[in-house]
Amino acid sequence: MKLQNIKIILASLLVLVSIHVVAEDKQTRETPILPKAGDIGLGIDLVPVLDYVGNMFNGNTFNSLNSFGGEPVLIAGPFAPNLAIRGKYMYTDNMALRLSFATLGRTYNQKLYIRDDAAFFHDPLSEAKLIDVYKHHRTGMEIALGSEWRRGYNRIQGYAGADLIFGFERTTDTYEYANLITEINQTPSRTAGLFNVPPTPIAVPYWTQAYVTGRYHDGNNLFVGLGAVVGVEYFISSHLSLGGEVSLYALQMFSRQSYQEQEGFNTLTNKVEKRTELLSPGSNGFAFGTDNLGGKLYMMFYF
Repeated sequence: MKLQNIKIILASLLVLVSIHVVAEDKQTRETPILPKAGDIGLGIDLVPVLDYVGNMFNGNTFNSLNSFGGEPVLIAGPFAPNLAIRGKYMYTDNMALRLSFATLGRTYNQKLYIRDDAAFFHDPLSEAKLIDVYKHHRTGMEIALGSEWRRGYNRIQGYAGADLIFGFERTTDTYEYANLITEINQTPSRTAGLFNVPPTPIAVPYWTQAYVTGRYHDGNNLFVGLGAVVGVEYFISSHLSLGGEVSLYALQMFSRQSYQEQEGFNTLTNKVEKRTELLSPGSNGFAFGTDNLGGKLYMMFYF
């Protein structure tokens, strides 16, 4: 075979390979690789990011996209977090297990100066001060576990699914006073009324004054429920999508007994006494409506 013919054949093969590569590249760009069975997806909530960016430009700290998924339906109370951590597992090409999770743990200490009664007793001109402390502790968790069925075309996949929801929270408030109650000082100087969450004492017969030392819940407040979700994901590239979701939830809340600890000076016994006062026997509530618990707008990465 002549050298010229070999060059022609090689050039033709090179052109064919180039055309094939370009065609594959174009097809890849037009039809991204979608998640398949065995893939795992991790997602983040984009609403806080959009809130932050919006606040940068308009100076409004209340703008948000909550209307995309409706108002929250969780019972109004101390614990109703958004589910910001999302995960999915594709057990078939069109079916996925879904998990959403939120947790919180907060501790807040407020300190206020108060007159040192002992120093003032010995010297009325004394400016010595002590410190009263208010401590707030709050913990909680919420989890939603379910499955979804997916179907789509090209870059868009829609889905529908259902969730089981469980959550709990616990809150305690404690108050520490520097000036102690004594037989001589039965109503010491205390800053209880100036705390961010001022205690409300319950009067006790024969006590000079009642002081709250702590407020507690006998167990956790529980949330249980079911949810139905409908959403869509748009794949901006292979295995990377932007999604939006709306949902319908029915939630039941159970609140356990609450009580507070008190102390005061009993004028009959001439002693400092401590007492437990019941505040509530517990309560329950039911909520039904649209909410998306952190899934309003999100970004999902599959691997």
